[in-house]
Parts: sequence; C-alpha cells; structure tokens
Amino acid sequence: MFLHLPVSTMREILMHPVSSYIVDWYKKQYPHDDIDFVSDTFDDWPFETGSREDLANYEEITDELLDTLVEQGVIIDNGFEWQDKDEPDTVFIRDLALATKME
Repeated sequence: MFLHLPVSTMREILMHPVSSYIVDWYKKQYPHDDIDFVSDTFDDWPFETGSREDLANYEEITDELLDTLVEQGVIIDNGFEWQDKDEPDTVFIRDLALATKME
C-alpha cells in the first residue's frame, strides 16, 4: 500500500525512486506473487482471483520492507518528511532516498 510514502497513483509510484525500487525488489524476491496496481478511484480489479473487498485481509508490509532495505544499505532513511501534528505516530510521510552507492 506504500504506507508512509508520498505516492498514491500508478504514475507517482513509478516516478518515485524508492517506491519504484520497492516494486522491482519485491517482484525479484517473490516472483510467484501477483503484484499490480489497485486504484483508489476506479472500481477495477486487476487480479484473476479475489476482489476489492478482500483488501482488508492483506497484510501491510511497507514499513517492514523499507526497514529491510535500510538495513541492507539500499535505502537511506532521513526521518520524516511530514507528520500530522494531531496524529504524529500514525499519520506521516517518511523521507527516504536510494543510496547512491552500496557498501
């Protein structure tokens, strides 16, 4: 779901270096998983099985995945880009960047 990242449309996901890297990394790590864009706006469903109502059953793993990539030195975590003053622990955008070189 790209939780805590500044993306929501397919174009934003593809144009943002970190979210684009996440998609590529995930596809390579789990080649047998189906991965596709599910629009918040349109009522389409891109998968052969399941439905939009099943989304609540999917586990959100964005932060876990990002933490793994930060530990691997692929992504740099610069803290918060934005935090909601009323809900700072749950509503925020992370400031992340791709590492320019791997150690």
